Amino acid sequence: MKKQSVSSKKGEIEFRKKLFQQQVEKKSFLNNEFNAEEIEKILNNRIKKTIEQMIMLKESGVCLSPFVEIGAERCQRALAMRNDLNAIGAAVDISFDMLKSCDYYMRVFSKSEAPLRICCDANSLPFRSDSVPFVFCYQTLHHFPDLTPIVKEIHRILSPGGHFFFDEEPYKKVFHVNLYKGKSIYSKESLRASKTKKVFDFFFAEKSCNEVDHGIIENEEIAIAVWRQALNSFQEKNVKLQSIKNISSELFNPKHYMAFLLAYLFGGNISGTCRKAGSSIKSEISILDAIICPLCIENGRESKIDQENPWFSCSECGNKFPIIDGVVFLFSHKKFEELYPDIFIKVIRK
Repeated sequence: MKKQSVSSKKGEIEFRKKLFQQQVEKKSFLNNEFNAEEIEKILNNRIKKTIEQMIMLKESGVCLSPFVEIGAERCQRALAMRNDLNAIGAAVDISFDMLKSCDYYMRVFSKSEAPLRICCDANSLPFRSDSVPFVFCYQTLHHFPDLTPIVKEIHRILSPGGHFFFDEEPYKKVFHVNLYKGKSIYSKESLRASKTKKVFDFFFAEKSCNEVDHGIIENEEIAIAVWRQALNSFQEKNVKLQSIKNISSELFNPKHYMAFLLAYLFGGNISGTCRKAGSSIKSEISILDAIICPLCIENGRESKIDQENPWFSCSECGNKFPIIDGVVFLFSHKKFEELYPDIFIKVIRK
């Protein structure tokens, strides 16, 4: 299993910092990226979609609280969970600046309560095994060279009977030839393209985006077989392949072979809800009770840590983890120093 390199993680951090400066601090750093007003409209639509999807999940019997969102970015979805759906949980991301921007977007979208924000590595989630009823992510799993280790971590922290929901992830296009370089997939030009141009680009354009230029992984080549294998540890799997136009199929036990074949060949987006084996869970547990020490994790222990502002501290190993601008850093010290050397030196080695 391939894991994300340190350089890719640093690329995520640096790129998201520039987005923060452009979209929150109103500075101009990145050509062809959305400005503050434009990204707020996009985020507002994402909030509405999240609320609709989560209500449907709740009505189907999924326990939404407490939750963990992986790749939470600006926390817009976690804000919707907390304020519109009365769910309590944690927003997790490797980007401190994205998590920090939550305060700004609380004001923009008139949200009064923030989720717990944790800056950490998805390859080593600082949550106790079998502890969280609901984990979800959007547009996240394809930022890793192999989604298997991330899904394995998600499965580990889920409570028996808990659910994992994911959406807006790509899977491999078998019928695809790179004839030309397309417009940036998250650009203004891409959004304005005609339907005909979008279909043509779907089959013949080489994907491009500012993220790749900063060393971030955009893994559009995750084969259906890899998705199936990564999700196979879940007892129940309701996973959908959505290709062009009205072509869609179930990933597991497809009902119509021809629809599955066309979806397989053309590629597209994959989404779904997966349930971990075990009895149904209760929602009374606190998300704070699920957090464990990232240093103890490396030594094979799951030691609970407690909040003592401005720190989280571990009674087992004695180490402390800082809370800065409302964000708690839960990395091992080695990884903390690698990814955020300036903050590490200022806070840990002061």
